[in-house]
Amino acid sequence: MINSTQLPPHITSWVRSALGSTSTTDYIRQLQGSTSAELFLLDISEGGKTTQLVLRLLTNRQWLLEEPGLAEHEAGALRLASQSGLPVPQLIAFDAHGSRCGLPAVLMTRVQGEVNLLPADFDGWLRQMAAALAPLHALDADDLKWKYYSYNKPEKLTVPVWSARPDLWQKAIQIVNQPAPPTRHCFIHRDYHPMNTLWQGLTLSGIVDWINACRGPEPYDLAWNRLNLMSMYGLQAADRLRDLAIEICGTSVWHPYWDLMALIELLPGPLEVYPPWPQFGLDGLTSTLLCTRAEDYLTSLVGLL
Repeated sequence: MINSTQLPPHITSWVRSALGSTSTTDYIRQLQGSTSAELFLLDISEGGKTTQLVLRLLTNRQWLLEEPGLAEHEAGALRLASQSGLPVPQLIAFDAHGSRCGLPAVLMTRVQGEVNLLPADFDGWLRQMAAALAPLHALDADDLKWKYYSYNKPEKLTVPVWSARPDLWQKAIQIVNQPAPPTRHCFIHRDYHPMNTLWQGLTLSGIVDWINACRGPEPYDLAWNRLNLMSMYGLQAADRLRDLAIEICGTSVWHPYWDLMALIELLPGPLEVYPPWPQFGLDGLTSTLLCTRAEDYLTSLVGLL
């Protein structure tokens, strides 16, 4: 783990080389919310002007074993995301394999705003997350080398032992092992959910954490967000996001098959509360509640297919 207030000299040297030798790093603090990397907010001074950057150090060794090119992946995704017109970080530099930093690293601009899991206008909050899908998916990503794949292989799935509805899981496993419905493929965030959005007041001010972005099925971003909303707030919130997304983006943005493909990523379970949720005020969640909500969600999806 890196010291939260002072980066090692070799990392600050790399940051300076990326920005210009006259820049200085005035203040450093570690950011909350990441479970796969260490994130640092840097105050950079140069020529009497101070700017804020974010440094991601990829410290999850298991993830790096599975995908050694994570830093390059995020850099490529940020370059493409910047063409969407959405408020996203701008790439400054990356250290692909840690030859300079000791760890793979990505340096990017800071997007203003904070995570908000308790919005004053819940429906407006959902509407803005739905609206962001249109400009994102307008990018075809034909030249992006990272492609969607399911982290949980459908052919290897088994009915979870904790389930109260094993018959439904068996049906879902049969469905996801069938060919996918005809689907447009485009640029997707792949991890689009409330923890990866930033807000200033009632306004969506940033979409962050592009390290999983790829070319993939258009409905997957909505499916993944719905999965998170279902776990965090219940089925009604997930369905409201779907209705808003269809209203704003059209019917191609949703298909229940992709909701199931997102849901199987939770297996084998049992489901656990994501640690940052309580950190941002979302109290009262338990593993039992999440499992119950997941099976209510499963019931609604299987009924549509």
